[in-house]
Amino acid sequence: MPRSDSAKQRLKKEAEQKIAGMDGVQLAPDETTAAGDLKYQRFPNVRGVVVDRSSETGYVQISSRDNGITKITTGPGESGFQYEPILEGQSCMLYGCPTVWWIEPCP
Repeated sequence: MPRSDSAKQRLKKEAEQKIAGMDGVQLAPDETTAAGDLKYQRFPNVRGVVVDRSSETGYVQISSRDNGITKITTGPGESGFQYEPILEGQSCMLYGCPTVWWIEPCP
């Protein structure tokens, strides 16, 4: 199901607030929704992710050999937004249909 413009704008506003004052980063051009296919990013291509926890059912997993696993669930019963940095050696994968806004390094 396509996301509403208001849901997209809420996520964008939250992502903008999360990176306010951070040097060397910017928002990706648009939000990303995994639609049952795996979406994958890793450091240094992205530096963080803002997850819309009320998006469709799924989860976001940030992992590395040294730092363990962070798993953020999305879907019914979840609400709000969650920012997580993506550090050197980490990758981030979207499972199911969560929606996120990637935080990228500035060119």
